[in-house]
Amino acid sequence: MIWLWGAILFWLAAWAFNAWAATRPFARTRVGRLAIPALFGVTLLVLWEGIVRGLQVPGVILPAPSVIWDTIAASVPTLWTDFVQTILKGGLSGYVIGCGSAVLTAIAIDRSPFLQRGLLPVGNFVAALPIVGIAPILVMW
Repeated sequence: MIWLWGAILFWLAAWAFNAWAATRPFARTRVGRLAIPALFGVTLLVLWEGIVRGLQVPGVILPAPSVIWDTIAASVPTLWTDFVQTILKGGLSGYVIGCGSAVLTAIAIDRSPFLQRGLLPVGNFVAALPIVGIAPILVMW
């Protein structure tokens, strides 16, 4: 129960300090514009930790931030492997190939009157379609 009362007291103290700091000239500096929201975020994490531990909420329902952090830290090798496979190998290579082919196609259309007459109207039509209309078609393709 001490966790719960500690979290509530910390929340009230941080709230009072945040309200006080927001009215000072410090709040208008670059450090103040970063420190005050950071203090709010830390306050939420401490409050979350204290409430979960103080009320003994089961970890299946709501894990404490420390448990979440420990799980992420233990999973870093797996997460890094997944990041490399998904983002670097899949997403980034597809992005580079797509951008490169778009630039080459645009140059070809710009240089050729035949392609301008044939592909430019199609490009203008596709550019006018909303993304919510195109996305399902591209996903199914």
